[in-house]
Amino acid sequence: MLNVVTKTQGELVLKVAPQLGGAIAGLTYRGIDILRPLPNQDDVIVNQSGSFPLVPYSNRIGLGKFEFGGERYELIKNFGDHPHSIHGNAWKGEWVVAEESATGCVLKFLHQADLEEYHHWPWPYQATQTFELLENELRVTLKYFNLAERTVPVGLGFHPYFANADRSLIQLNADKALLNDENTLPCATVDVPKDWDFSTLRRPQPESVDNCFSGWDGHANVIWPEQGIRAEMSSPDASNVIVFVPGTEKNFVAIEPVTNVNNAINDLTSGESDQAMKIVDAGQSVSMTMIIKVSDYE
Repeated sequence: MLNVVTKTQGELVLKVAPQLGGAIAGLTYRGIDILRPLPNQDDVIVNQSGSFPLVPYSNRIGLGKFEFGGERYELIKNFGDHPHSIHGNAWKGEWVVAEESATGCVLKFLHQADLEEYHHWPWPYQATQTFELLENELRVTLKYFNLAERTVPVGLGFHPYFANADRSLIQLNADKALLNDENTLPCATVDVPKDWDFSTLRRPQPESVDNCFSGWDGHANVIWPEQGIRAEMSSPDASNVIVFVPGTEKNFVAIEPVTNVNNAINDLTSGESDQAMKIVDAGQSVSMTMIIKVSDYE
């Protein structure tokens, strides 16, 4: 049976599923879903959760192949028949509760990069997620500790699924959009197209976008006018954001703060820009925080 850790602060209720990729199983405000709730069934998967961590990279690595430090690496394809490796490996693993308080908890994940795990990611690391409920606010900090005896590339992110897209309006500012080729990998960076311009509040249209944006200002708003609720998602550590609106049968909008753009490990020199993978030395760490603040909307 899936273990769910529940925390409450004021009118916010957070549910976390450590064994299910360290995912958020629910976030409600006054009983209303802010993030998509995990289905109440035995065979749930992490893709059905409210959010999960992206570590040690965000989104796709083309065909699971890359070069770093003069060596070639190939990762397993970890998303069904998808041709690429996606979202890192921690979202597919079991996390454990390392600390717990009345309004939060710390989850821990260990990747040893041994023979069985090497092709999920070739270098060992430990990741932690620190969940903290404040007054009408959730803070989640994701941290990567480099356990390898060498410098490694690292990307971090979160994959929150905001609930009830068909009743929502979204807003965010970004400078550029990354277009995808037929293999769903970036092929060009352009000014944000009119149909993807969310600088003012607009309804997310089904199947309209599944793309990365750079030059993001670190803030996004999701508003449910009928319910009179606003959720402001922010991250001081990410200058890129992915927006994904699926078909109507799923009814969510994913707005994902990330430190690297899609396929950055192949397209950009690590450590040289806000879109590239970060460089983390042996024994060092890197972290990012996502904040979801909920308030009334009139």
